[in-house]
Amino acid sequence: MMTIQRMVFREPEGRQQGLLFSLFSFICILGWVYFGIVLDGPHNMLFLGIAFGLSGFAEFLPSDRRRAAGALRTLGLGTLVLFVILLVSAPESIWG
Repeated sequence: MMTIQRMVFREPEGRQQGLLFSLFSFICILGWVYFGIVLDGPHNMLFLGIAFGLSGFAEFLPSDRRRAAGALRTLGLGTLVLFVILLVSAPESIWG
């Protein structure tokens, strides 16, 4: 349990990794807009975009904000867990 806490509540990695996660988030959100809204397709890219965005924002925080970064990482992971739960319990809500 301590290794998970150390991994989640570690210092933010910095601006470079935050920009990378933010870029992934932007690509996923654009993919969701095109495939999910314009083409009326699945909405799985929305969940990935939100999770990447939260993780990217956690990496932009100053190094003394470990608890806030950990909370944002936990929210990002919770978004992915919610996505998996929705896929198992109600796949028609995701896949249209």
